[in-house]
Amino acid sequence: MDFVYASRLDCNQCPGGFHLTMWALSVQEYIKFKRTQTQREEGPPWVMDSDLVPAVVLAAGFSRRLGRPKALVSVNGRTLIEWAHERLIAAGCHPVVVVNASIESQVRARLPTAHLVVNADPDSGRTGSLQLGIHALSQTVERPLLRMVMVPVDRPCWNVEVVKTLLGHGGNAAASNEGRNGHPVVMMADALASVSAAKQDTPLRDIVDFVGVPVHAPWLHMNIDTPDDVDRLMAQGTHLAACFSQSEGI
Repeated sequence: MDFVYASRLDCNQCPGGFHLTMWALSVQEYIKFKRTQTQREEGPPWVMDSDLVPAVVLAAGFSRRLGRPKALVSVNGRTLIEWAHERLIAAGCHPVVVVNASIESQVRARLPTAHLVVNADPDSGRTGSLQLGIHALSQTVERPLLRMVMVPVDRPCWNVEVVKTLLGHGGNAAASNEGRNGHPVVMMADALASVSAAKQDTPLRDIVDFVGVPVHAPWLHMNIDTPDDVDRLMAQGTHLAACFSQSEGI
């Protein structure tokens, strides 16, 4: 049986104290999972400030064409998963769930405070990973999910201002450049419900009708899928890293 390994950093009711809770469930059990009283006593759910928006980073693909995990590709000393997590936090996203597959220990070492969910069957489709992320958030935040940001780790060329622009739109929105929609995307409650009810292999574009929101991100559509893509990314590494760290357009 395939298992989902999920973890959460919880407040331990002590000054500066935190502890890590972990559990293993089948995918079906995980999605249907409801906290028992014992689990609730281990730590309270995240209490979200009204200005904070949760986010999911998809990083569960096997990266067969690239030959190594996309999430661990390094740009100027930081991996793509670190860049994505840091920019989401800077944009006001919390909590951030990272859905990954075979690289849990490497991701945890780089993002010790992130909420990690392992998709044991990433070949089932990207929507399946997104469903796990949505359900992880629904089990860990205190109030209903009204909207959520989603980014795939292999589409790294966006910055904090791109996310803020999307959040300012107020609907199901996708970052758009040169008339083409890309990522990040923001999904409202209706879209989250539709994704949760969809088949795991259904493309997201067939589930949610996103409004394209123009953003200043010239390399928005760069997809890290092959060694040549990584070479192109590295060729722009210094400039991209500077933009990742600032609010100016990429």
